[in-house]
Amino acid sequence: MTPFHSVSSIDLGSGRSRRVVPIATMASGFELALTIHVIQGQRPGPTVGVSAMVHGDELDGFLIARELQRTLDTASLKGSVWILGVANPLAMEGNSRNTPIDMLDMNRLFPGAPDGWLSEQQANAMAHEFIDRIEYLIDIHAGGTFPWVDYCYVVNDDGLSRAFLPALLYKPAAGYPGTTATYAEQRGVRCMVVEIGGGYREQDRHVAAGVRGVLNQLRYAGALDGEVERRAGQVLMHEMKVMRPRHGGICLPRRMLAPGEVLPAATPLADIVNPYTLDVLETMVTPYEQNIVVLCRNYATRIHPGDYGFMIGNAATATICPD
Repeated sequence: MTPFHSVSSIDLGSGRSRRVVPIATMASGFELALTIHVIQGQRPGPTVGVSAMVHGDELDGFLIARELQRTLDTASLKGSVWILGVANPLAMEGNSRNTPIDMLDMNRLFPGAPDGWLSEQQANAMAHEFIDRIEYLIDIHAGGTFPWVDYCYVVNDDGLSRAFLPALLYKPAAGYPGTTATYAEQRGVRCMVVEIGGGYREQDRHVAAGVRGVLNQLRYAGALDGEVERRAGQVLMHEMKVMRPRHGGICLPRRMLAPGEVLPAATPLADIVNPYTLDVLETMVTPYEQNIVVLCRNYATRIHPGDYGFMIGNAATATICPD
């Protein structure tokens, strides 16, 4: 097992460096590691971490992280920004939500274990060599290969979540054990989770919105000068249902939807069709009296039983954030 004290740092000049955190040697001989880009400002300030691709099929977060790394100006930055663009390298390579070696969801395993499953070893490296070393965490996710999503979680700093400028926010009654955010919160790190994009659609728009949001969060955290932008009318959801089909097959959406759209009760969302008999095995419908679309599928896609089909918020229990 490679100890974390063998972390190497490569000075790239102009206030930029790259930290390489070894995890393990693979059976192929490949050296698995995390690569963290550190952008150091010229004035004192907070340490802000931006992470992406804990789930390897969520490419939009990487694109946002890359654009931030490319464009952040060290002259205007206070403190430092740590960017982990690919938190799960093997899942990224396999275009998979889970780590292909052990098929575990790394974002349910934090803080991991140095001698556990490979996903736990990766989580352990990220926990101790990334999250433990920052004061703010912005963890970026997306809808994945097929679904499209657009909202932010509120964890322990409402202002940080609102500063990303989403139309939709979600504050669950309890956090999800083993996630980056739950671990960060336990460590006293101010944190939030972004869900943006997916489905290989409108990536340029999502990247532009993501970069704008993170820059606004950096102003909120005091890492950049300037007034923090606010978005009026942000909706805070307290109840949301993940809709998973009981049967697999071909998911045929009834019509195009968009996050933030409000639908009435019992609105058909998609038919799940047997690819061989062509029969409709089930029809997915909205679960509440008034429904906020959070995650949707807008194209015919393969779907497994239990996959993310749609995510729907309960409009009756949602509130408008004060301006």
